[in-house]
Amino acid sequence: MPRVVSFTRPLLALNTMAQTEWILRALDGSGLSAEVRMREALTLHSLVLTAAMSVAEEAEAEQCTGVTLDGWRSAARARAHELLGTGRFPRLAATPEATTADLDGLFEYGLARHLDGFAVLLAAPAGRHVDTAEVRDRASGI
Repeated sequence: MPRVVSFTRPLLALNTMAQTEWILRALDGSGLSAEVRMREALTLHSLVLTAAMSVAEEAEAEQCTGVTLDGWRSAARARAHELLGTGRFPRLAATPEATTADLDGLFEYGLARHLDGFAVLLAAPAGRHVDTAEVRDRASGI
């Protein structure tokens, strides 16, 4: 499904349109312009599609190779330790392995950070432009 959805040439599929309509309806009364509401709907779609694309690619890789994700990680672990042990990548080496393996956690983190920024936009007075730096600063409590 993720490969079929296009933001430049969207299919006029009833379920996809209904999902977008549902998001737009949820934003009714928010004081946001129609343009901002549509951008929010598309941004939410893109977050979901990005996660779905990773899951779909993994399923395809497993089907084509017969190697599960755990099997691939196990096989790649020695090379990863070799590269990370060189000292060239200290920050990568310090990252717990489970952090990058948790696709659901990565999606939830990205969605939460997006919604933090969106909350700042919603809290701004109507008609006032909120720039990226302000969203970042307010979401981080600065």
